[in-house]
Amino acid sequence: MFRRLFIAATVLLCLSACTPEPEWYAPPMQRAALRKEPRAVGSVITMDSPMADSYIVSGVLRGEPLSQWRWTNQRPELRFYLTETKGLKFFMDFVLAEATFKFTGPVTVRFLIDGKPLGIAHYGKPGDQHYETEVPESLLKTSEPVTVAAEVDKVYVSPQDGVKLGFLLVRAGFEQ
Repeated sequence: MFRRLFIAATVLLCLSACTPEPEWYAPPMQRAALRKEPRAVGSVITMDSPMADSYIVSGVLRGEPLSQWRWTNQRPELRFYLTETKGLKFFMDFVLAEATFKFTGPVTVRFLIDGKPLGIAHYGKPGDQHYETEVPESLLKTSEPVTVAAEVDKVYVSPQDGVKLGFLLVRAGFEQ
């Protein structure tokens, strides 16, 4: 009798496992997620703009929200999206703080567009500064962002935390 129960249980077990195989479906097509960087709104930025962070690539310290200026490190880098490339000038307004100028003295700033030299300027006194130069059309493009860097030859190094301070950036960009 044990044998009959064993055979009946085995048959029932086998019958319960017999279900039709599910239909086969191809896996869905795999696509890489589109990763878009936030697009800067124009060709000019002021540090008091809510969009300022969209233009900053590196070297600009966080400041108070909507502050008129932000501290930079030794090499601040910004990006701009241009709609045209002909007849543009690049400009940058910044401040050499008197407190840091006491330690650095006169400074030289080298400006670069996408890593290529644009110009060099020497500043012998603290205070408001303005740099402006015509930009060769060959250095500009409209298909992707244009990056601009400003390299300061001497910076103030904070004795408290070692942060390197270059200048106070106010605004920068391209205009006719």
